Amino acid sequence: MRILSHRLLTLVILLSAVYSWAQPSPIKMERYNDDFSFLQNDTVVKKGLEKLKYISTGSSKDSYISFGGEVRGWYELRKNPNFGDLPPGQVEVKNGTYQHRLMLHADWNINKKLRFFTQINSTLEFGNPNPPIPEIIVDGLGVHQAFLEIQFSKNFALRAGRQEYSFGNELLISSREGPNNRQPFDGLTLLANGDNHNTEFFVATPVIINPELFDNTHINEWMWGAYTELKPKKEHRLDVYYLGFYSERRAFNFIPGNQHRHSFGTRLWKHTGNWFYDADFVYQTGNFNAQLINAWNATGEVRYVFQNAKWKPMVGLGASYVSGDYNANDNQLNTYDPMYPKPVYGLAMPQGPSNISHIRPVFGLAPLPHLFINFNWYWLTRASNQDGTYTPSMIQVRPFPEMNSDKYIVGTQYSLDIFYTINKNLMFITFLSYVDPGAYIKETGSGLPTFFWASMLQFKF
Repeated sequence: MRILSHRLLTLVILLSAVYSWAQPSPIKMERYNDDFSFLQNDTVVKKGLEKLKYISTGSSKDSYISFGGEVRGWYELRKNPNFGDLPPGQVEVKNGTYQHRLMLHADWNINKKLRFFTQINSTLEFGNPNPPIPEIIVDGLGVHQAFLEIQFSKNFALRAGRQEYSFGNELLISSREGPNNRQPFDGLTLLANGDNHNTEFFVATPVIINPELFDNTHINEWMWGAYTELKPKKEHRLDVYYLGFYSERRAFNFIPGNQHRHSFGTRLWKHTGNWFYDADFVYQTGNFNAQLINAWNATGEVRYVFQNAKWKPMVGLGASYVSGDYNANDNQLNTYDPMYPKPVYGLAMPQGPSNISHIRPVFGLAPLPHLFINFNWYWLTRASNQDGTYTPSMIQVRPFPEMNSDKYIVGTQYSLDIFYTINKNLMFITFLSYVDPGAYIKETGSGLPTFFWASMLQFKF
């Protein structure tokens, strides 16, 4: 199965490179948002794989089926992962690993009233003698999305079934593009859109991805709430949201329990013109076991692009403060829970947005119209020395139960990111990161510097 999939991947990439120049470009991160409606025009001559994007299924132009997909090859090399502290029984992979993702979908629309969207997913890993990281690396074959959408009117629709969610800048709920497996949910979503707002009301449970064929499962974990984008056509944008969360698998300072958590947030942002800014503030309350939750996250970034200068240099600064628990004996939990976030600090180290603060200068260049080179410098420290540090999925990695540390400094990360859009469908990305560990890391483990390199070639149609 793995050898066959590997050969299929190579074949698809070669064919993709041949046809990709003929493809249109309205491809979104969440593929159910793709818009190829321009192909309904009889005067448009469909070329290459465009013929798969609009296939009439009735007398009306609004009844059609569209096929699409993606194939992604990813090579990564890690030196001293987790600062040299591997789980028991695991070994460091000296020559790196190769991961591949293959996704195919069909989108069937009926007279703008009904819609069936299905997507299958196959993700594999080669060259790693260790078991795959649970949930995020390997899914032999599975149903990634399968939902029915009913359009009640121009402004209201109901979506039911397996689907992806991605809100705002993905600090709380993300479709998780970086790792090999994207994150699906089984849920119910009411879409309410108007001239001055786009709102999603939802309730959902995450799909737990397992490595064999069609073996994905669920756990007793739920999220619900509403996310509103106000004045979506304006340059300066404001989002407001409430997200509820129930989980039975979280543990804080290695103490497991049940939590009901409520997140109230707002986001102010602008992503056009010379100035770019994005600021989030989230307050969380609720309870974990018998403890009251009192946690928060303040994150912001501002950039300026010299649009008229050669290579369009960019300078920026980002910062955050994400609360951790300050006193284990005060019957209050201050540890922020990011629910299902994107990898905020990249993939070089197992660090998620919880009990952490950072400062991040960033510099960028665009030597070519579709080539972007960014250099990031992260300085990371714990918000509280009474709490540990956690992965994005809230698995505590430090300090281990038998250790303790009153140090704050996590370390300094230097990153070089290169993004090159080769054509409308083909993208190449390279990430290089070096993390110099701080006193907290050195005091709670081996404390070795970490190096990470990944290169990705991705084709979408």
